[in-house]
Amino acid sequence: MKKTLILIVMAILTAMTCQAQDDDFEVLGFGDNQEEKEKMNDFLGFMLLPGSSSLVRFYEIHFNFNGSIKYTQLTMDGFMNRCAGRERSMANPTKTNFFEAYGIKDPNIVSQLWKLRYAEYPYKRMDGDTLGWSNNAEYPEMPSQEQFAILKQYGITRVQDLCYGHNMFMLFKDMSNSKWIATYKGSAVSTTVQPGIVNQDGESFIDAED
Repeated sequence: MKKTLILIVMAILTAMTCQAQDDDFEVLGFGDNQEEKEKMNDFLGFMLLPGSSSLVRFYEIHFNFNGSIKYTQLTMDGFMNRCAGRERSMANPTKTNFFEAYGIKDPNIVSQLWKLRYAEYPYKRMDGDTLGWSNNAEYPEMPSQEQFAILKQYGITRVQDLCYGHNMFMLFKDMSNSKWIATYKGSAVSTTVQPGIVNQDGESFIDAED
């Protein structure tokens, strides 16, 4: 009898452990306060900052009820899987294919995000795709102010700004349009943005630290 009870208890504990590991976002949670959890909003997003293996950082973003933000950094593959609904996500609990929902025909446009910031890929590339879309002649590793003006409609005014949710998918869709790319690349370069310099609006373009 005792042996049977021990086996039952062990089975229950194992099941609870597996569930906790599957619900990986619960480790970011806020105790057992269900009301607090329901006030959180979760989104997929990115920053135009280099990560450990990419020129762009990908995140699942958790906006807490008290205004604080928690970030779960993702690989590009993990980000793509969650955007496409192939992987469980608090930001996509219904496993919706957001690429299809927003009419994005080529999800690989995500791999082109670095082009928004750079005039040329800063490292060696084997595929020969080395030219970006930045039109900042003085600082080719940054968009010009005119290009930031275009990106502002998607929530990006600095390279360390989060672009997420609806704005992000609209940017992906627009980036898939050759006319949009031509407009972005051909925008005037009457002014430039130097990293580390505060512009006339008091905004600093220094890269954010982890």
